[in-house]
Amino acid sequence: MECELKKVVVTIQHMWEQYIALNPKCYRSSQFGHHYKTWSKRVNPVIHIKHKVDDKMYVDYAGKTISIIDKYTGEIEEVQFFVAIL
Repeated sequence: MECELKKVVVTIQHMWEQYIALNPKCYRSSQFGHHYKTWSKRVNPVIHIKHKVDDKMYVDYAGKTISIIDKYTGEIEEVQFFVAIL
């Protein structure tokens, strides 16, 4: 499951839908997510980075290229979506 979740379009919800299709009487979505998060914290602990406020900016791309449509001209432009945190 961890390898699947590294793929761009795969989510925990998507993984649960596959799971419940094969196991209809097993965990519901909330319990599936709870157990995955509990397991994930044991295997991949969160690392806290200490830093001064506004000292650094962290930037990362968030998924695939997206399309933006200009509502006045109808022109479609492909753009990269990224997240920045101060």
